[in-house]
Amino acid sequence: MEQQISIKAAEPTFLSKVMFFFGLAILTSAAGTFVGFKYMIPLFIANQSVIWILFAMELVLIFTARIWSTRKPINYLLFATFAFVTGITLVPLLASVLLEFGGPDIIIKALGATTLMFTATAVFGWVTHRNLSGLSGFLWVSLIGMIIVSLIGIFIPWNNSFEMIFSGFGVIVFGAFTMYDIQKLKLFPQDRALDAALMLYLDIFNLFIYILRLMSAGRRN
Repeated sequence: MEQQISIKAAEPTFLSKVMFFFGLAILTSAAGTFVGFKYMIPLFIANQSVIWILFAMELVLIFTARIWSTRKPINYLLFATFAFVTGITLVPLLASVLLEFGGPDIIIKALGATTLMFTATAVFGWVTHRNLSGLSGFLWVSLIGMIIVSLIGIFIPWNNSFEMIFSGFGVIVFGAFTMYDIQKLKLFPQDRALDAALMLYLDIFNLFIYILRLMSAGRRN
């Protein structure tokens, strides 16, 4: 009996699994960004369709995640692949910021701001006694609206003032998503740690993108 208790106590909790996969996704994404900068910038310049292929890969993996997330060992491979590809897709944005502002200082500030905001909203989402499920409708409508506006922006570029408004709204939305998703962890199925980690990874990934875009737009003014 004592041996069974000690073995059970040694098993990782659901939350520790989620945080492990979440941290792994961030590290894998950083590796993807490094590889993208080192080897893929000439490819992006020569053939812009490559980045759209990578975006398509991301979407396919996101929308099929519920199918593969519990199927070992393919789930680990696809999860790492997704994080690696998202790291690569960051490269065009980061490269344009480096070129425009002549250094990495704004990227470092955006990383710091993202870490602080993600931590603050995650802690609030975990400790608050308020039920945040009411945010669901606002968050998903906002996300769909932002996707539509982004697609329109491909064909009808907007000015810097609109970029500030849009990016600021994106920061609010993904900060709220973080609170909402962190609270959802308390009700998550125990076999869905990979899904939960993917959810949090998407929150911090998008939060960083919109904070960086907001800071860049603010510096242009």
